[in-house]
Amino acid sequence: MASDYHNAVRAFYRQTDWMFRVLGMLRGSQAMHAGLWQQARSHRAALQAIDETLLAAAQLRPGECLLDAGCGAGASANRIAEHHDGPVIGLTIVPEQAKRARRGGRARFICADYAAIPLPSASCDVVWMLESICHAPDKPALLAEVARVLRPGGRLVIADRFAARPDLTPVERAALRGWLRPWAMPDLVTVDELMTLANVAGLRVQRCDDLTISAGPSLRFLGHFARLTLPAALVLHMLRLQSDLQIAAMRGCIAQTQTLNAGLWRYYLLLFTRSESRIS
Repeated sequence: MASDYHNAVRAFYRQTDWMFRVLGMLRGSQAMHAGLWQQARSHRAALQAIDETLLAAAQLRPGECLLDAGCGAGASANRIAEHHDGPVIGLTIVPEQAKRARRGGRARFICADYAAIPLPSASCDVVWMLESICHAPDKPALLAEVARVLRPGGRLVIADRFAARPDLTPVERAALRGWLRPWAMPDLVTVDELMTLANVAGLRVQRCDDLTISAGPSLRFLGHFARLTLPAALVLHMLRLQSDLQIAAMRGCIAQTQTLNAGLWRYYLLLFTRSESRIS
């Protein structure tokens, strides 16, 4: 099952690379994630704001090692490495992303599965997961691996999408699948469910902030972009210049906005610390 999701994630990011590159030109940044708009007046500033918010939560100190687990094309890792006096490592399962990220800055990038991190135990001070845990088919195994590479007292900081409540109806879950399936996301857990799983892995929650309103403009921008460009993409599909997966991913962007507007999911920041010993 895990290998199927690995292949699906690789295919999604390969097939949508053109879309994220166009969005990067429009937004002034190659970052592939949402931004925060409390005080930002541009997409570029909003994207920087979410990095700064996560860094402030993680309290990264000079000399500490930060692992960006699921780093995409490396925008956040390279930005952090510009100013951080310590190792910054990005991890992606997509070879093309790792190659692109290495050209973008000072961080070190590894192409590997974040559920089998090729680093020694207790070697990282901060694990950064910005819109990446959503792709994990086995979240308990992933959290156990994160706990393994974190030093005691190390921090895990997450910003991602979570189900709004555990009792979604079959119709609501079907609506979510219209977004999740083409985006290679197996499911959405609630924040309470994730905190329970993290606790079992020895990760103690320190902070849980609902950022949905602040991230809303970025989250909806992707859906508006897809809605505007889908007609042209369908013409290209008829000419065999767009794949089925590319069209499905664009429809998924629209479904993401629709399900957000319907209140089916929220966007949260979560901070955990690794305990001295794990709970079995």
